[in-house]
Amino acid sequence: MTNEELKTVFENYLKAFAKDSFVEQEQLLNSSVAEDVVFTNPGVNGKGRCQLLAHAINFQKKFPGGYFCLNWFRHQHGQVLSEWTQYDKQGVALFTAHSYAQLNDKGLLIHLAGFWAEGAV
Repeated sequence: MTNEELKTVFENYLKAFAKDSFVEQEQLLNSSVAEDVVFTNPGVNGKGRCQLLAHAINFQKKFPGGYFCLNWFRHQHGQVLSEWTQYDKQGVALFTAHSYAQLNDKGLLIHLAGFWAEGAV
């Protein structure tokens, strides 16, 4: 996959959290995340696309209208490192963080690890 294709996969994953429609969230995660994805961050340790979908739904309940913007994206050998910022519905930046991810042979995210200071959200 090209850099732009991989970036689109990661951006689709981030966009899923910004949608308030279950159908849109599910479509975006299906296009970007493997069924057996493992995901972690300071407050979450989960496995499976269904659990990640529930996490995205809960994000919108906790931060209605919230979204993420990708600041930078690097990849090599099926691995991704990125920086992103979380915004509230008014467009106010809440915090900036980093993610490490791995892709499977189909170009879907199979492992996601987010890093930020505890208490940031």
